[in-house]
Amino acid sequence: MQPETPRSSTACYRCYKRKVKCSREKPCRSCRLVNRDCQYPVRDRNVTVSESYLRSLEARVAQGRTVEQQAPHPHPPPPLTPVEGSLESRTDVPAQSVGVQLSDPLVEDPTSEVFVSGLKRLRSPTTLLGVADFSNQIAIASSPVLEGLQVQRQAYDYYQLDHDTSSTPCSFKLPPYPYALLLYERFAIFVGHDWHWFRKQTFRHRLDLTYKDPRAKELKDRIWLCRLLIVFALGESYNSESAPEVRLGPGDENTHGGADTGSDEGEGIGRSVPGTEFFEQALTLLQVRHEDPSIDQVEALNLAAFYSYSLNRKKAAYMYAGLSFRMASILKLHKPSLPSTPALEAEHRKRIWWTTYCIDRMTSTELGLPPALQVNRVEQTYPDDSALLHPSDRAEFYDAETHTTQVQLAFIHADICENMKSIRKGDTMDVDVGDLTRPILQRLEEVRAGLPVHMSFDVEDGMPPAMKGMPDRSLASLYQRYHQCFVLLLRPLFLKQISYLLAGDTIKAYQEDLRFLTNTCLRAARTNLKIIIDLRSCDRMTRFGFWESLHLFSALMILSLATSVNTRWPHTFAEKPDDRNTYDTAKGLLNEMIAAGNLGSKGHGQMLAEVEAFQSGLFGAHTNGLDMASTGWDVDGWIEALLAS
Repeated sequence: MQPETPRSSTACYRCYKRKVKCSREKPCRSCRLVNRDCQYPVRDRNVTVSESYLRSLEARVAQGRTVEQQAPHPHPPPPLTPVEGSLESRTDVPAQSVGVQLSDPLVEDPTSEVFVSGLKRLRSPTTLLGVADFSNQIAIASSPVLEGLQVQRQAYDYYQLDHDTSSTPCSFKLPPYPYALLLYERFAIFVGHDWHWFRKQTFRHRLDLTYKDPRAKELKDRIWLCRLLIVFALGESYNSESAPEVRLGPGDENTHGGADTGSDEGEGIGRSVPGTEFFEQALTLLQVRHEDPSIDQVEALNLAAFYSYSLNRKKAAYMYAGLSFRMASILKLHKPSLPSTPALEAEHRKRIWWTTYCIDRMTSTELGLPPALQVNRVEQTYPDDSALLHPSDRAEFYDAETHTTQVQLAFIHADICENMKSIRKGDTMDVDVGDLTRPILQRLEEVRAGLPVHMSFDVEDGMPPAMKGMPDRSLASLYQRYHQCFVLLLRPLFLKQISYLLAGDTIKAYQEDLRFLTNTCLRAARTNLKIIIDLRSCDRMTRFGFWESLHLFSALMILSLATSVNTRWPHTFAEKPDDRNTYDTAKGLLNEMIAAGNLGSKGHGQMLAEVEAFQSGLFGAHTNGLDMASTGWDVDGWIEALLAS
């Protein structure tokens, strides 16, 4: 017979917050069912106080003397101490008392709680700092270099709403277990390695429990099921074939087991995007608890933002990413973990933060809106496997170098956007073009040179066999983003060179630095097209991927413009003999994505058609120069429109 579980004399924090009956076991039944840490308040030792003693205290108060001056207090207030480093201590506090777990070392924090906390620390300067000079003590308390005196926010009370804990009943469908494993595998192959979405071994284990254990807590965890369904949605959007479907009826006796890739552009637009049903079910389960944030919710919002691009819902993606970023900030994921935090937890928090940062940067850039965080405010270090000493801990994460490189490219991408703003605002025709781009080009080269051997490939002519044979496409995605940085950085100069040629100013158009940079842009665009063509040949192209479509369009635009300019001004750009075939093949892939129903690709296809129409009218002239005033054509306006795409 097992010994009886010790019982507490009070309810645990979670039951107290939810206002439900607590079994007072350790852990209690309620926490055990949902696999949540069960924590109880530490009760002070009971002290018996005589009635005469209480009366004497009351008499002293009546005489105008404070209790602290005349009598020892039986229950002294707890000292202010730095918070513990565990995630659970931050999330399982009673809902009516929020803020006690948020340490705040920022001296510049303007909140009233921090100011009052600072005043309280001045109450006994000799105790805190061992100095007697009060004025000097004030200066020291304001110093940002103090190590051991972290200011702590006071708790605040808020009204609890039924919405905080109520959950609307809903039903949803999980796919058959074999198909679920297939979708999870597709997710891992296409995007699982790019960022840190969740602990991968833990996620896979919970997936199995969801299907195999009818009593598993996963079946009642709404945020878990939300994340699982979005992963299924992403996996289905990357699946090259649709789920088998049998239609029986008059005139339709065949079994259909694949996506229609017909050439009619409008044929696929009306069909729903693969994974939409899973995603809609996930949204019914996504209940964001603003006053009780958690890393699980951050993970769900990151996944929701990323899948939204499959539906071409850019504004929704921006909103999900912004909310995710705010939650991550409240959880202080942007700050290094305390030394007492286990290595697994610290690395998990760090990588979730970087994933949140990258997605926020991606979504804000696409809409031309400011990101939630500027690069110079980042405090976290890069992902690192060295602290993960146990093999089971390492198994929770994908390659740290890949994640780190993605973060470095996100930083560079942010600086490129600032560079493009300065180009649009100023007149770059009369400045040294090298000064505008050289620092960022150097950083890109440093990223390339810093890749470890297992990640370093020559992809100028496409994916080498060793890269094609890899079990996932993470490196192909990384190299696409790497070369896209060159295209974004140098595309304004590419268009400026064209404007020089159209104005008949060949001296400026053929400056050595300018020609080198524009040919670098052309080479990067050509490389990206060949990577995507090779991905299609090995069934790794994402037909419903927004970013793949964007990279296709950006590269096709550059290659198209270079080819057209060379027909009018031969040898302006360094063409290759197979450029026309590369262009036609890559454009066919864009049309394939359009026919499949990719709305993002539809927009990119329309913009590419406009670029081709511009070219037919602009580069067909046989004069040495084009009189802009007589034609009424606005070169700067045209360049601005292309830069905005």
